[in-house]
Amino acid sequence: MEKATTDRICVQVFAKISASISHEIKNTLSIINENAGLLDDFAHMAEEGVGVAVERVHAVTKTIAKQVDRSNIIMKNLNRFAHSADNYVAHGNLEETLALVVALTDRQAAMKNITTTLHCPPDIAFSTYLITFESLVYLTVLALFQASTEGSTLAIEVEDETPKITICFTVQSGAAHPFANYPDDDQKALAEQIAASCRIEENQLFLSFPCAVS
Repeated sequence: MEKATTDRICVQVFAKISASISHEIKNTLSIINENAGLLDDFAHMAEEGVGVAVERVHAVTKTIAKQVDRSNIIMKNLNRFAHSADNYVAHGNLEETLALVVALTDRQAAMKNITTTLHCPPDIAFSTYLITFESLVYLTVLALFQASTEGSTLAIEVEDETPKITICFTVQSGAAHPFANYPDDDQKALAEQIAASCRIEENQLFLSFPCAVS
């Protein structure tokens, strides 16, 4: 598969993530703006000699601080993903990488009330086309969300089978065939670049790839 093809797919994934994050940031700004309005109301009340309970002010400032923290985390995750493309082949920690991808899918999970769990040994290091790997996992998770019913659970577990690593995606859902359309052409192209293979067993998808690309 030509590199230009996988590059195009990775750019499309970045666009999807950016669009999702822009919605999240818009939501946090809306909450901050609403609570800033409350503080303004409290200030006018104080000017008119109307008492304002300290607890009410503290509650508003805590809400604003919480949304600022949330925005910082969201932007930090986007920044980390963007820097995945800094090096063509990069070394990384698998647990941290998968945790990042899961975090980037939080909004989509929340929209269908899907719970995602991640179990990965903390010391697995790998070397691969990082942006390609992250894009493949991201598209895989979104595909499973789309095929799952509301309120489902997606469990992601990792097995270190050096010289390869296997990620198991288990869908606990009412959907009869959650993997019916997997993989599509984009997922195949990304998997090919990192020498990954997949197999499907009932409600489980196993994605295997080498610890280091050759």
